[in-house]
Amino acid sequence: MCGIAGYIGERNAPEILFDMLKRLEYRGYDSAGVAYFAHGRILVSKDRGKVNDIRKNLNLGRESKLGIAHTRWATHGEPSRENSHPHSDCNSQFTIAHNGIIENYKELREGLIERKHRFLSETDTEVIPHLIEEFYSGNFESAFVKAVKKLRGSFAIVAISKSNPDMILLARKESPLIIGLGDGENFIASDTPAVLPETRRIIILDDLEYGIVKKNSVTIKDLETGDEIKKEIREIEWDIEEAEKEGYEHFMLKEIFEEPNAVRNALNGINKTEEIAGKLKNFNRIYFVACGTASYAALVAKYLLERFGIPSEAIVGSEFRYSTVNSLGSDCAVIAISQSGETADTIASVKEARKKLAYVTSVVNVVGSSLTRISDDVIYTYSGPEIAVASTKAYLGQLVSLTLLCLSLAREKGNINEQYMNEILDDLHKIPDKIRQVLDNEGEIKKLAEKLKDKKIFFYIGRRLNYPTALEGALKIKEISYVHAEAYPAGELKHGPLALLEEGVPVIAISPNDDLKEKMESNVQEARARNATIIMVGEDGDLRVPVCDPLLSPILYIVPLHLLAYYISTAKGLDPDKPRNLAKSVTVE
Repeated sequence: MCGIAGYIGERNAPEILFDMLKRLEYRGYDSAGVAYFAHGRILVSKDRGKVNDIRKNLNLGRESKLGIAHTRWATHGEPSRENSHPHSDCNSQFTIAHNGIIENYKELREGLIERKHRFLSETDTEVIPHLIEEFYSGNFESAFVKAVKKLRGSFAIVAISKSNPDMILLARKESPLIIGLGDGENFIASDTPAVLPETRRIIILDDLEYGIVKKNSVTIKDLETGDEIKKEIREIEWDIEEAEKEGYEHFMLKEIFEEPNAVRNALNGINKTEEIAGKLKNFNRIYFVACGTASYAALVAKYLLERFGIPSEAIVGSEFRYSTVNSLGSDCAVIAISQSGETADTIASVKEARKKLAYVTSVVNVVGSSLTRISDDVIYTYSGPEIAVASTKAYLGQLVSLTLLCLSLAREKGNINEQYMNEILDDLHKIPDKIRQVLDNEGEIKKLAEKLKDKKIFFYIGRRLNYPTALEGALKIKEISYVHAEAYPAGELKHGPLALLEEGVPVIAISPNDDLKEKMESNVQEARARNATIIMVGEDGDLRVPVCDPLLSPILYIVPLHLLAYYISTAKGLDPDKPRNLAKSVTVE
């Protein structure tokens, strides 16, 4: 999830592009760059860092009327000047910027290297200008379309050519891209805020469409057929702050609605998880280490491995570094999980584990972060920047990455067969659409939140894989609503917590349709007998979710709980994006 900008007109392109990038910096902020046509060639200026810092240090020129720019959230290759966008081909004839993930970039890159193309970065993006170069025979548009058709994955692409300084080409698949219409000038961006000071008239590209943008015209075509498409021109009424949130009231709500994409993006890491599973099968002991929300993803992974007969432990980083680490050796593997890759206790745990000669792999969202640099291997979740302090979509990315890893390890050890693996993977690919169904029911969840907003204490209960779901649900409502919430394995209610139940106390019971459903119902009856208010999360529950394999229920069942916490917070008049006393990344002990 990065920021793309493009401009063609009569004004100074680099200055306009950097103004646009600044308004998109919330989408990506580890590096930035600009490419513009001047003096008969394409000039590229880029570096690691914040947009303003890079702008100060670059000679932007004053004679360009066309250019593209990018602010990056790293996915392939750590943040660096070389990995920053835009990227060019061997002869600097074609330059592009790209959002998304090119799934087949390795095979494309290998083929291009065989044909003597030279690569300067570690990114998946760099294959695109080289493909255009490979297909070019005098027609920029034709070469661009042929190159884009070779790509698998998600993309929003803008491209310029030194032989065609009167146009910008663009294409989209599963990654947003818009065109802002001006008077004798046009703008391109990955998101609406970039163009709002210049125009409120926009065209939104749909999947598998591409466009030719000139200063006085815009043409949109079908990528498959080449047929021209008549597009609706929309008038935007948002202000810039609203537009950054894409019309959502808060970043947290926006990020909850991005959870389907977080699942899709994490699924792109299956090749890496299979590779790492091949290494993990050789270790006698497996430990998951994390803090906060990530520790609940770790606990889900522990339950998954146990489901397949593979012993493991899940321990919070602040305890692991002072106790469990003493029992590690070279026969141990540590899987560290962190959204930011900067969590102090998790990093310290990994450093101690490395001293004990343990193998370390990390599950991280931020490319090039500290945790990635001290791990033997890394699985990236590709969730994109998460602005709200309370993690939502990143948690789902972690769950999906860890589910893939656990399934792959179970297959490596012969505990599941290929048929079962494929069946679960098929179900996993259906989860984003099922999450969307939950999100479509937000109105009912909001009504429930209104009824619960004045409650002072909440109980969340779950069993096995969904005990961590209960923990995550309780944490979210604590973080952003400032109420007391407890989470328990459902069978533990009768071992003490029942003493706290009284009339009207909400008990949120997470009840998938699995072999423990009847036992969960018995636990619910215990709470109901104390006149508690029961809220069931299940296929026929008060918080309804679609049918799914119970193995995948933690990914789906947390979604209504994220929404419930959000709407209770806003019903109380609180700001869920910036909860009191909390920071996004905990970088101190």
